[in-house]
Amino acid sequence: MFEKQIAVFLTLCVTESFTKTAERLFMSQGTVSKYVAFLEKKFGPLVKRNNNGVVVNEQGKLVFDYFVRMLDQEFQMEYELLRLEKPLPTVTISTIPSIVNYHIFQVIKEFQKKYPAIEVRFQESSMRDWEKDVSLEGVDFLFFHQMSERISLLDYEALAGEDEKFVVAVNKNNSLAAYPELHFKDLVDEKFFLLDWSTKKVDPILNILKRDFAKSQISYIGQNLDMIMSSVSSNMGVSILLKRIIPDKETHQLKLVPFKDLEGGKVVLVRQRQVDHSRPANLFWEFVMTNQWRIVE
Repeated sequence: MFEKQIAVFLTLCVTESFTKTAERLFMSQGTVSKYVAFLEKKFGPLVKRNNNGVVVNEQGKLVFDYFVRMLDQEFQMEYELLRLEKPLPTVTISTIPSIVNYHIFQVIKEFQKKYPAIEVRFQESSMRDWEKDVSLEGVDFLFFHQMSERISLLDYEALAGEDEKFVVAVNKNNSLAAYPELHFKDLVDEKFFLLDWSTKKVDPILNILKRDFAKSQISYIGQNLDMIMSSVSSNMGVSILLKRIIPDKETHQLKLVPFKDLEGGKVVLVRQRQVDHSRPANLFWEFVMTNQWRIVE
């Protein structure tokens, strides 16, 4: 079946935007348009284009519902065939620790619920070189924060998740908590507790702090998020973080103030293109790709 075309159509129906659909599926808008045209040639007009994007017509709504049911049937057939194999199939994802805070984790739970014989394994990524991590033996996919890193679509397939925004985590009693937004100039008197999350040793936060702030103001940089949150909650300093990294349970003593001096990014699921992937890995990829329309921004 033509999963890529179906994934485009399902995502377009929900986003109502060729641009957003292309971003989520890491395709050009031209490719999205070509896939929609392919389906409309087969099934007739499915969407109406206007200045604000697209509107799904009645035929499109009918095709949407049938596509969802068709995919469920196809994936179930593939799964039943995989269950006959020994040993039982596995899929391995190298990932950032905060994967549980993203849509992809809900998709994984749904995948495990539908196909319980396929084991999804996680291993924590070092995130120092994503291209190296995704090419490790035994790793099928990498889930990470894409900031300034360029993903070559000649070498990799990618699916985009939620957009990321930077925030400054401050204690609720800190005067900075009253600011509607913050900039580096507002933080000149603060101490910093920083998460070492960057890839390829490129960290825009640390680069600016080292250049414009005193060395003594960097109280901590490392992987211990619990310690960072505890330090900020105790009003020992502040932290500049991607908002979705912060667990909800940690925010009761904090105020998360939008940070405007750095652009965010998005989370992405990546796999190598020039590789003969296992059948369980292909099933997982197609399942995630055709569920991109379920992402809620």
